[in-house]
Amino acid sequence: MPSQVADYEITRTVLDDGVLPTLRARRPPRLGDAADPVTIWILGPLARTPWAVARTRLEPVAGVRSEHLPQWLEAGVGEWAQRPVVWVSATATVTGTLASAPDMALPDRLRAIAAAARGAHALHESGQLHGAICPQAVALTAPTGGDGATNPGDGPSAASGDRPDVFAAPTIGGIGAPAVLAPPALANGERPLVQIGYPPIGYVDPQLLRGEGGRWSDIWALGATIRQVVVGSPPYPGIEDLPVVRALAQLLTTPRPAPVELPPPLSGLVESCLSMDPEARPATADEVAQRLDEAAAKC
Repeated sequence: MPSQVADYEITRTVLDDGVLPTLRARRPPRLGDAADPVTIWILGPLARTPWAVARTRLEPVAGVRSEHLPQWLEAGVGEWAQRPVVWVSATATVTGTLASAPDMALPDRLRAIAAAARGAHALHESGQLHGAICPQAVALTAPTGGDGATNPGDGPSAASGDRPDVFAAPTIGGIGAPAVLAPPALANGERPLVQIGYPPIGYVDPQLLRGEGGRWSDIWALGATIRQVVVGSPPYPGIEDLPVVRALAQLLTTPRPAPVELPPPLSGLVESCLSMDPEARPATADEVAQRLDEAAAKC
């Protein structure tokens, strides 16, 4: 593991799943409070994540204050794994993601997604779309005052005091339709649609690909995330394994996702979130969060 990114001293690799590498680091003295750990996300190679795009998207996101969003420090260009990359840093002390915690109890998983929904709601109220919500984008952070210093083999657990958050980092690298359609994604028709910092195609609202995105697109992604976390089935199983053009064609021509059996408190919520009619979806992500809290209490 490289020991530094810019002037941040790396103390631990929290997650390196090939999608959004997550690192623990010491805050450089120039930023003050050097004892406080920070989290760094590697958004992707500089060629795929232009610095100007990252900076432009970081500025409005950094101004949104919510306990369910990281407090952004800065973004920059540096070296990682012997290549130039774009990185962002935040004060959150991340211990893992919902995707990396399969053993969490169902009520805790639902509460984690509820927290993610509240983070998305804060972005929506500021006029922004997250655009990359999926299980890999729901972070678990150390409790207040903790440093998240767990053993490398330990998975995060909300029951042990970790607090769920939602990453805003993928929003900076590219969101929704722009992330899926922009080169180099279409430069090679055989490349799967899982790219660094971008949401898996199965979690992208078809309406967003048609140029009709809004907060309802994040609500679709929340429904897809609930479905995946509860029953292990994304809306369109196997679509991430298809070549880019075939995946897009399937997403844009397939009727609504095939139904799956869900517990009663969740079946109606997921069905409405994944409605092909945006007006039939919950009006706000905060409403999704409230219904998830209610479902968690009944599980």
